Amino acid sequence: MSTKKKIEQFIGFPTKPRKGDFWMYPTAMDNYWQFLSGSEQKVLDFILRHTWGFRKPSDEISLSQLESGVGKLDKGTGLTSPTIIKGIKGLIGKGFIEKVSGKRANEYKLVVKEINQTSKESIPIASKDNLHTIDINTIDNITINKDYFSSYKKRNLKPFYMGEEMRMKDGRWMVIPKEGGSWCEYVDKVEKIEWK
Repeated sequence: MSTKKKIEQFIGFPTKPRKGDFWMYPTAMDNYWQFLSGSEQKVLDFILRHTWGFRKPSDEISLSQLESGVGKLDKGTGLTSPTIIKGIKGLIGKGFIEKVSGKRANEYKLVVKEINQTSKESIPIASKDNLHTIDINTIDNITINKDYFSSYKKRNLKPFYMGEEMRMKDGRWMVIPKEGGSWCEYVDKVEKIEWK
């Protein structure tokens, strides 16, 4: 009996990139796709999305998350566990990632090399204080966030992140892009929220 999922029709790319519709992909990969197998590329893309995509150097990601996704954020790689494990071993062997045993899941860390940059902007994986993907939907996190946010609501202040309004949806704090597009779950540090 086949456990293969039914293929969903792709909805299409937006006509113009809008804020919240994309995350920056490291251009260092342009010269390395040829060295990766298909499964290694899918696993690396998933890890990059949950590290580089959220400006984190590493993340705790479970095997089931790699396989089937992280809640409403994504649907995973669609690969089987043995294929994912083989992909991870290949990425470690080729020097793309490091694996560290985490509290509840393995932590995957990008192998980072300092690059001379012409711009003043820093490489977007500088903070170690961000939440791990595995922690995003924990009950403790939601409770702390509700208590924290309710103290500001009493003073008629609204939360904003980088100028974008935030709202609670399904027990999670979401950032609402000004120019439309999908709401994004807020996973950065509480100190980065502005109150207006």
